[in-house]
Amino acid sequence: MATIGEILADCTGTGMETRVMARPEWMQGRTLLGGLTALLQVHAAQRAFPDLPPLRSAQFAFSGPAVEELVFTCELLRRGKNSAVISVDCRSGETLAARALLTFAAPRPSTVVHDLKPAPQVIPPEEAPGFHRPGHTRASGFPENFELKRLGGRRPLEGGDCEIYIWSRLVDDSGIDPGLIPIALGDGLPPAAMVQLRDRAPVSTMTWSMDFFHPVAARGWHILRSVSEQAADGYSLQYTDIWDAEGRRVAVARQMVAVFG
Repeated sequence: MATIGEILADCTGTGMETRVMARPEWMQGRTLLGGLTALLQVHAAQRAFPDLPPLRSAQFAFSGPAVEELVFTCELLRRGKNSAVISVDCRSGETLAARALLTFAAPRPSTVVHDLKPAPQVIPPEEAPGFHRPGHTRASGFPENFELKRLGGRRPLEGGDCEIYIWSRLVDDSGIDPGLIPIALGDGLPPAAMVQLRDRAPVSTMTWSMDFFHPVAARGWHILRSVSEQAADGYSLQYTDIWDAEGRRVAVARQMVAVFG
């Protein structure tokens, strides 16, 4: 099983182009996990421009399956004194699999400092029960790369409010810039709308945006709370908050998910 760190180490290419193979152990159905595709798009930008400041905001649109060899092409849209805006296309053969718009920005002095959404008080991960029901058979592919512990909310197919609330970590996060870890974790839990599914059915992220807060430096366990705010016509609008184990909110995400059930 290839870890994310090993996949990053396998990246080749120079200049504005990065190439890497999609690995079967990271597939979600017939495509590479969207969170890994997004992480690779950020990594491609960082390879193309090694002196970038921290990632502050990212928008991802997933337009086709990412399979076999993936080619990431970067374009610098603007470079200012403190910030840089970069677009990254991911192509799989002749198919545009994903497009990203990334904003990197250096910290600046400011008198405006507040955090109105501190981490909730929760039990430590070693005391939390497993996320899945006893006897659950975990699907092969990308789920094998994540460890999930339940803090509250519901499980897929359980019914009730569409909230998933967990501790999450990568089984192996070595070789990864900590700033990339929330991107992987943010797509490593089931979409919250799956709580109200009556039977197992495919789901697929269409668009995904993430904004990043404190300097992201933590590895290991993170708290994730994901809520589907609206769902109709086969689509769900959801948000996800991500805190590190020290209680700092490191990222918030919004996601449009297609639900085939």
